[in-house]
Amino acid sequence: MMEMDDEFLEVNDLDWFASFQDGMLAHFATGGRGYIPVQIRESIAAYEKSLDYFLSVEGGVGVLVIEENLPKFNSALQRERYLKSFIAMAGRGLFSYDVNQLGGYSLIARPQAGLRLCELPGDIRGVIHVLSLRFSSRIDVSSMI
Repeated sequence: MMEMDDEFLEVNDLDWFASFQDGMLAHFATGGRGYIPVQIRESIAAYEKSLDYFLSVEGGVGVLVIEENLPKFNSALQRERYLKSFIAMAGRGLFSYDVNQLGGYSLIARPQAGLRLCELPGDIRGVIHVLSLRFSSRIDVSSMI
């Protein structure tokens, strides 16, 4: 089983997925520097399986952008480009987070109707890491370890 080493994490901007304790599902974008739980680092195959699954889920859920968590933009186009992937993930029912300056994560977009862990096919449910924390709009790395 291939594991993610530090070099792999440094050269790849990863999108990883997890569940909160209440079963709500979340997407996290590392920006090449965000923390990734050990359980997800343990298997590139499991990571790719979850990524492929969530990329195949149809969107269509209403999305709310969390304005206070957004970085500053120089133009509307820059804002649109930045938000595109977060809105797409939230549109699939996932709470969508970006890495922040502290190495933790900030909620960028949230679905109006969230997808739950219990709604996933069994083989996908089996590769989703359950975080030992509740939903929050800002997540410190220390709470994820």
